[in-house]
Amino acid sequence: MSNLSRSVRVSSAGMPAIVAAVTLIALTSIGLGSVVGFRPGIGYLWFWLLGTCVALSSARIARRVWPDDGLSDSLLRTGIIAFALVVTGEMLLGSVGQVRLLPELLLLGGVCVLSLTLNVPATRPRIPASAPLMLVAVLAPLLIFVVATGVTRSPLTLYDSLSYHLVFPARWLLDHRLSIVPTPFSDEAQAYAPANGELFFLWLMLPFHGDLLARIGQLPFYLLGGVALYALARRAGAAPAHAIYPPLFYLFTRPIIEQAIGADVDLVCWSMFLASIYFSLVAVDRGDPRDWLFWGVCVGLFCGSKYVALVYAPLLLAFAVRGGLRRQMVWALPGILLFAAPWYARNWIVGGSPLYPASLTIAGLTVAPGAYSHQAMLRSAFHTTNLRLLPAIAAQAMGTNLMLLWIPAAVAGCWSMFTRQRRIAAGLAIAPAVMALLFWFGVPDNGDARFLLPAAMLALLPFAFVFREHRIWNACAHAVFAAGIVWLAVGWNRVLPFTRPWYMDGWLSLQGIVGREYWPCFIAMELAAIALVWILKSTPARAAIVAAAACAVGCVVFTAGSEQWCVPDRCSFLMPSSIFLRSDMVVAWRWVSDHATRATIANTGNNVPYPLFGDHLTNRVYYVNIDRHRDWRFDDYDRARKHRRADDPPPTDPFAVPSGVLLPLDATTVSQFAAVRPRFERVHGMRDAWIQNLKARGVDLLFVTALSAYEIEYNWHDARGFPIEAAWAQSDPKVFTLVYENAQAQVYAVHVSGGPFDFLMTKD
Repeated sequence: MSNLSRSVRVSSAGMPAIVAAVTLIALTSIGLGSVVGFRPGIGYLWFWLLGTCVALSSARIARRVWPDDGLSDSLLRTGIIAFALVVTGEMLLGSVGQVRLLPELLLLGGVCVLSLTLNVPATRPRIPASAPLMLVAVLAPLLIFVVATGVTRSPLTLYDSLSYHLVFPARWLLDHRLSIVPTPFSDEAQAYAPANGELFFLWLMLPFHGDLLARIGQLPFYLLGGVALYALARRAGAAPAHAIYPPLFYLFTRPIIEQAIGADVDLVCWSMFLASIYFSLVAVDRGDPRDWLFWGVCVGLFCGSKYVALVYAPLLLAFAVRGGLRRQMVWALPGILLFAAPWYARNWIVGGSPLYPASLTIAGLTVAPGAYSHQAMLRSAFHTTNLRLLPAIAAQAMGTNLMLLWIPAAVAGCWSMFTRQRRIAAGLAIAPAVMALLFWFGVPDNGDARFLLPAAMLALLPFAFVFREHRIWNACAHAVFAAGIVWLAVGWNRVLPFTRPWYMDGWLSLQGIVGREYWPCFIAMELAAIALVWILKSTPARAAIVAAAACAVGCVVFTAGSEQWCVPDRCSFLMPSSIFLRSDMVVAWRWVSDHATRATIANTGNNVPYPLFGDHLTNRVYYVNIDRHRDWRFDDYDRARKHRRADDPPPTDPFAVPSGVLLPLDATTVSQFAAVRPRFERVHGMRDAWIQNLKARGVDLLFVTALSAYEIEYNWHDARGFPIEAAWAQSDPKVFTLVYENAQAQVYAVHVSGGPFDFLMTKD
């Protein structure tokens, strides 16, 4: 009890700041939610309680266990501990079927109470330096545009959020437990991917029973990545005024912003990658078991977020063993085992390979067979061996505008990094080149620039080392970099000439990220924010609070304005790349959203089902098998295929055939183990079995779309491109009633139980 009272008294000095921060976040969340239809209610209170428990617990644990090493280090540790607490809580509760608000609050509240018993050192509030404050000032207007765009336009800004990053949390929330959610139509690997990021989205969905904050769920990691770059630059020897440039260019680059306004997990994964590098440097320098423990947590969160993280894991190991192996490194194992191993162990158990559906192959020997081999994964239109395309891929990963500025900065900055006494600076300069090799030879879809994103992020560090001891040189560098930020925002309406494959069309565009009609507003906001911080620079703490409050107000005002100023459309404050959704499909989604509430929907013909769940996740959405195996997943079909006798004849009239990614199999290929798109669940089909599966699921609506270019050559389809389910529904008007149709989508009311279609309703 004495420890508890003493720790409470020690922390009481910081209570005004905590209360101010919580109040600001609370008011901002209500403002944003009210704009997009999440009316004030108990959900906000739940979010504030859960958020306060996580924030307070993580801050106190960070201060108690690890020594104070500056503001950036403290922010990184606090953010990563918060992420780890959320992942741990969702993993535990989801495993026992208790993804509910009360168990969540009891678990996190218990952690918070325990953290209050810790004897936290009494430290004065950190006063931000003038350079980081200026970074906050420059970032604030962009952050306002990011939040306003993300809240009003996401999740239609990123394809994979519609496919699985938001689909999984929505299903887990409705089912109250974690499960493997089938992702058919040749996206089978998504169902088995590590899902730490999705657990964070689940935590954001839980209080609101909707995606109010999950739709911009990468925003904390967007900021965390910037903090990690600043910390790395400082660790490598850059001055504070110079170390702000890597995070500044990172925060303003197009690929990063496109991720920040959506709900993929790339920023989740890559921010943990940068943090893992930073804390490996800290652990090597200190040799403290506590630092190796924290490094293991970072690596576990990293490898538990995306499969492709394993490609870059050797680089993390290289930084960790700098100077040789150490006994203290064993302390990294608990974090890796807790946050990464469960996903790979699950796959090994259900599918036979930790990398399922891919096989695990070491030195040419298949250690754990999956559904297809690594060689099969190379049979993809997005795999290339043409090195001439690598510059274009790198430009897309970094942003073409930034690439043009980066080339001369990298030459000057890398020279400085190599000539410094700190050897780690040279290692950080070489790392992006090593990552480019790992990407080129280790990632099957190496034509996808998104997988090169972490190398592009780390490659920004030379910006901090361009500066010299000459004042004129440094003044010119500051001026050029300031102009570069404006260049990233406004750009130029041109495309660099380059012969490239069809899927790289538009990759070398020089268009800025800010919408042309909003340039004057954006620049005015930038000047006002810089002036405000400059005026208050003598009181940095007050400047930080005022900047945060102004940013919060701006987020609410511009989010509301996006809905009101540009009727009937929304304002385009930012200009992200198109994800090429078919407009008729979007219209069909809106029809379902307007007419179906508390319905069970069967989705087929596509693997982008998330909009069918409804704004507040009131609908249940499933893919329903078309054969007699009602509850089989992809791994069940694969297991049955592996146990089938080799002399069993193939199906005489299959509804689907295997292929590569947009590529047919070679004429000599006879084994489906060579197909990265096996389509096991679509090979056989029986109308009566499908009807029974619909009935067992209690399906009310059937949502059918025309097949995409990835599928149409390899699946049965009618003259309009619709799959077999559409033909079966049309042939039985007693069971299926067409209630909506356009060129790309059909919606049928399903009448399998004999009752009226009373689930259809028009929303208020």
